[in-house]
Amino acid sequence: MSNVAASNLSNLMVARRLMELEKNAELRRNGKHVEDKSALEYWKEDQAFISDPAQVANQQNPAPQPPIENVSLKLPELQQAVAAGGNAPQADGAQQGFTVVSSASVEVKLEMRYKSNAPLEGLVVHDQNYAESDRYLFKFADGATFTILDKWSNKSTTVWGDPHVDVDDVAGENNGDFKDLKTSEDFTTFMLSDGTRLTFTAKDAGIIERVDIFKGNQHVTGMGQAAEGFSAENALFNPNVLEDGHSAASATKLGDVVYSGGDGNDWFDASNQLVWGKTTGSVITQRPPATLEFYYKQTMTQSISIQTLTRDA
Repeated sequence: MSNVAASNLSNLMVARRLMELEKNAELRRNGKHVEDKSALEYWKEDQAFISDPAQVANQQNPAPQPPIENVSLKLPELQQAVAAGGNAPQADGAQQGFTVVSSASVEVKLEMRYKSNAPLEGLVVHDQNYAESDRYLFKFADGATFTILDKWSNKSTTVWGDPHVDVDDVAGENNGDFKDLKTSEDFTTFMLSDGTRLTFTAKDAGIIERVDIFKGNQHVTGMGQAAEGFSAENALFNPNVLEDGHSAASATKLGDVVYSGGDGNDWFDASNQLVWGKTTGSVITQRPPATLEFYYKQTMTQSISIQTLTRDA
């Protein structure tokens, strides 16, 4: 990477954007919640940072430009240059600078899927991220984020972070916390409407360590980020459905217990007092014959070229 490009990178806001994206990804891996932005929003911010300096440079230098040297940059080099504050020396007797050329395209894909809701026996593990019972879909998004989806009502509850509770039909992303319940600081159990029991092993001010799902004599386990030995290869759902449900459930502490009710993602204590959620729709007691699902995908492609300019003094 050229010294001239390095000396000016402290003012290159697109580098800051790339670093922001990497930092947000690291925060999510550590169980922190970060507000999502669309690819288009990121692109617009980048353009606002880049376009004005480029236009000013063109206005101040209307004469024909000298030959341009292309410079190939990598993200680690951008980070190091920004952190260094741009202290690289410049060549004697020459004025040097850079210009930025960017291009972008946005692809939007909308897909509709029709799915018949056939009965499902027991527990099924589809892969590292997904498991399912007749009424519920369980998703391990990462080691600190777990979602319970009531397929009959299409209402979901997400446990994330340290650990917070988010019900999708109530405003905000933190509608409760495990520490709202006082019986246990280590175990929290969700009793579901189809008889499934789901127990989290997680400190009230910590990250998910383990998930146990029991239905009849079937038992599915999952490893969270706080577990010893957590890694991308052995984490999240174990692919095996165990046949030790009764004995394993007896050996696993209930801790604090909430019961599903309302419209599918409302949670009550043993005295039927609402703990988390709000009934915003009809109470569903029967499996719908089919589900119509909509999928929206937005793909953003962006390229940035940094070019150095050299003029004789």
